[in-house]
Amino acid sequence: MKSIGKVLPDTSVLLICDIQSKFENNIFKFNGVVGQSKYMIKICNELKIPIIFTEQYPKGLGHTVDELLKERKELNKSIIFEKTLYSMCTNEVLNHLKQNYKNLKSILIAGIEAHVCVLQSTLDFLENRYDVHILSDAVSSNNNNDRLIALERMRQSGAFITTTETITFQLTRDATHKSFKKIVALSQERRDFLTNPSSFLSKL
Repeated sequence: MKSIGKVLPDTSVLLICDIQSKFENNIFKFNGVVGQSKYMIKICNELKIPIIFTEQYPKGLGHTVDELLKERKELNKSIIFEKTLYSMCTNEVLNHLKQNYKNLKSILIAGIEAHVCVLQSTLDFLENRYDVHILSDAVSSNNNNDRLIALERMRQSGAFITTTETITFQLTRDATHKSFKKIVALSQERRDFLTNPSSFLSKL
């Protein structure tokens, strides 16, 4: 049966794609990508969902932005892979997933650029028979047109286009979830981003 895109914490992994310092002034709504990714990292930390970061040629493009690296220090299950391949689905990453997460079904993706690294990663992970969920409010490109076309291209290939908050409540499923109060508080902070981005980033 074709997957309908259900997600569970114990069969999911979050991938943060190349949110590096050198891209800061060249990406459409870069701060939004950072803020939504930071929110998602906190959600995955709360739900004990593993997180993997990739960095594209960090020698030339810098490392993951500090706002996200600060959160990584608090995580027990995060790792950074350096790469030159545009796709995150390198042999090293793929082997890590297969060796450490035997029941992995769903890959959640945030990062940049939507029409290059995120798109190619999506196609490769789909080809390896994973469900791929693109967190549309946490991905971007150097311009919004490339971002929008990339989202549609990934949808055409079978990825699920969603948002950080949508996936959060899919993962928790029930108001009796033990993390419900924490999740709701984080989601409210996320919504504050719509009115006060700088406050949102400092709170998360």
